[in-house]
Amino acid sequence: MKKQYLYTVTIMFMIIYTYAQNDSLKSSATYKNKFTIEPGIGISPMPIVDMSLTNIVQWGIAKRFSVISYTSLKENNLFKRNFNYIKGTNNHTISQSFGVGTTFCSKHADHTFSMLAGIKYTTYTETMSNPQFEKVQVSISEWNPDAGLMYNLKLGRKRFFFSYRMYIPLAPYPMLSRDFSSVDGNIANISLEAGLGIRLN
Repeated sequence: MKKQYLYTVTIMFMIIYTYAQNDSLKSSATYKNKFTIEPGIGISPMPIVDMSLTNIVQWGIAKRFSVISYTSLKENNLFKRNFNYIKGTNNHTISQSFGVGTTFCSKHADHTFSMLAGIKYTTYTETMSNPQFEKVQVSISEWNPDAGLMYNLKLGRKRFFFSYRMYIPLAPYPMLSRDFSSVDGNIANISLEAGLGIRLN
């Protein structure tokens, strides 16, 4: 599976790089750089709902080539913190990723496809309070690499616009099944997000 991820990321990078080279040669003298900030709210709907506050900073340095920063603060298992005598607290993930993307423009919208890589920090504390047993508390904090693919839709051509994005993680969560809809694979970690954005130039 690691080889498949490596092949996918390599091919996507080559496609984005090719578009960037073509566009920079065609319109490097006339293209005006675009800089946007897009805060939003997201959910990971399966198998247990996680909610997150996210932000994208996108800098378009060529007509179809952008540099992207993606920040996320996620509250994990938000609506199921107390189950079967186990109470979860302090369960959140902070991540920061950077990447590159290519943008396709239509009359009223921009569609950006990008690949991102970075790092994330996850921490949680769980306490088992079953009256039949001794009280037990477990706390875990860890750093992990983070890599994934993102689709970002911008609706509106004015200074303020609507932003929607879908983030599909590729690492460190492996595909445990070839069935994409399997909750054991990346479908369980997809983040769906929406918010408002602002163009600064």
